[in-house]
Amino acid sequence: MTLTVEQLKNRLESLAPGTRAQVTDMTGTQDHWQAVIISPAFEGKMMIEQHRMVMKHMHAEIDSGVVHALTIKTYAPSQAPQQ
Repeated sequence: MTLTVEQLKNRLESLAPGTRAQVTDMTGTQDHWQAVIISPAFEGKMMIEQHRMVMKHMHAEIDSGVVHALTIKTYAPSQAPQQ
């Protein structure tokens, strides 16, 4: 089983209401990903806490091997770089 960019984006955005994700398939194999995640759930949390939230949320996909590698950058909306 593999995930498409849209499926992974939707999965990440289900972390919390108002979460936005930008996802890139790094190798074209649909198992090595890079994601930038902006979520109100990250407000007031240290980066390590933000990353733990994402990894816990993606636990099933990572443990099953559907997601082999996931590089993440996380931001609260107040910290997000301007796009």
